Amino acid sequence: MNYEAVLAGLPDAVIAVDAEGRVVFWNAAAEQLTGRSLRRASGRVLKELLPRDVSVVRRLEETLATGESRSEAESTIETTDNRTIPVSVVTAPLFARDGTVEAAVAVLRDVSRIRQLETEVRRGETLAAAGRMAVGLAHEIKNPLGAIRGAVQLLARELGASSPLRDYTDVLRTEVDRVNRIIEQLMDLARPVEIRPVPLNLHQLLERVARLVEEEARSREITIVRRYDPSLPPILGDEDRMLQVFHNLVRNALEAMPQSGTLTLVTRVSLNPLFGKMDLGAGQRTMVEAQVIDEGAGIPATARARIFDPFFTTKASGLGLGLAICHRIIEEHRGTIQVEPGPGRGTAVTCFLPIAKSS
Repeated sequence: MNYEAVLAGLPDAVIAVDAEGRVVFWNAAAEQLTGRSLRRASGRVLKELLPRDVSVVRRLEETLATGESRSEAESTIETTDNRTIPVSVVTAPLFARDGTVEAAVAVLRDVSRIRQLETEVRRGETLAAAGRMAVGLAHEIKNPLGAIRGAVQLLARELGASSPLRDYTDVLRTEVDRVNRIIEQLMDLARPVEIRPVPLNLHQLLERVARLVEEEARSREITIVRRYDPSLPPILGDEDRMLQVFHNLVRNALEAMPQSGTLTLVTRVSLNPLFGKMDLGAGQRTMVEAQVIDEGAGIPATARARIFDPFFTTKASGLGLGLAICHRIIEEHRGTIQVEPGPGRGTAVTCFLPIAKSS
């Protein structure tokens, strides 16, 4: 058996160094993980390729010095494009016939998908807890609110249309309705997301959303630009839920640009393997990618990490439930959603959605 070919084909990064710390093996997964090619790495001292304080460098040096394996479940490695990727590291010595250590090998596993799934589990637990709280609050609050609204309507009728006090009753009724909407949002966290997936034309869906906001966009001098893939296949989704998601995302984009700008809607077919996480082990999945891009102030990196957490918001007002509910709906569709800086400035929100398979 050609063991070198086996190691070369492993999905985990495998790096081997000789007794002097020079790279003697660097598989394709190591190239992909680090962004450094085999041609550039081969024969070079590892600490010249990677910072000396990087865990894999230190662990290999310890293994060469002691002849003992080392492992680290929580570590990181920095790529050539300055991305930091969480990895686990295991090293092992390779002995010569006389028992001396002649080389050492390290196996690095990219655990970013696992970390992402763990984050989503924690987020789901928070949503469930918020939902349980909402169920308890709704019964206690909605009945008194209904009574208050009814009393305000009777009071307004008694005062008559010409009464100067009608302004106060209008404010009361508006605020009662606002509290009711907040309760409904909270209740959305408690209700199971029931989806009825059917093949949908994503472009028609986005155009319906665009029509709903076009007057507001015009008043703010915001231009809506479409960059649609004309050959886009239909997605598999629940029409009402998908409208809810994209209406929320487009409204957020408008609110990020209070005075002029461009809101861009993009669709394409995506082959990004990172988002095959829903079917771990099934390999790369072809999905439809839908982007909503604004030219606002953008979202800081620290906030992007929490943007889908319930009750977290970067706005001056609001409960911070809109994106949490969007995330939940997309997950129920076996898709995923991410937030990144937009090209140049602003924010790009990308939804990856399953394709409707033809029968």
